[in-house]
Amino acid sequence: MALDPLKALSDYCEADCTVQFWIAGAPAVEFKSLQAAVSYARNNGGRWQEIEITVHLPREDIVYATDKVHQLIDALPRGQ
Repeated sequence: MALDPLKALSDYCEADCTVQFWIAGAPAVEFKSLQAAVSYARNNGGRWQEIEITVHLPREDIVYATDKVHQLIDALPRGQ
């Protein structure tokens, strides 16, 4: 299924999320929105690293792996 990054950022604007860089010893970092998680990823080198963002929903989790995270980073407006 193709990712619509703008729709995902909008749909999960109030969902708990975690960002996990795939670096030994790097802890997961928690956020209250997908936009905040993607902004953190962008500001901490996520565009050039192996990374995963998980959106935590009541019935399931949605996991965006590296390529999809890069698409989300590219879609995030500058300054956010």
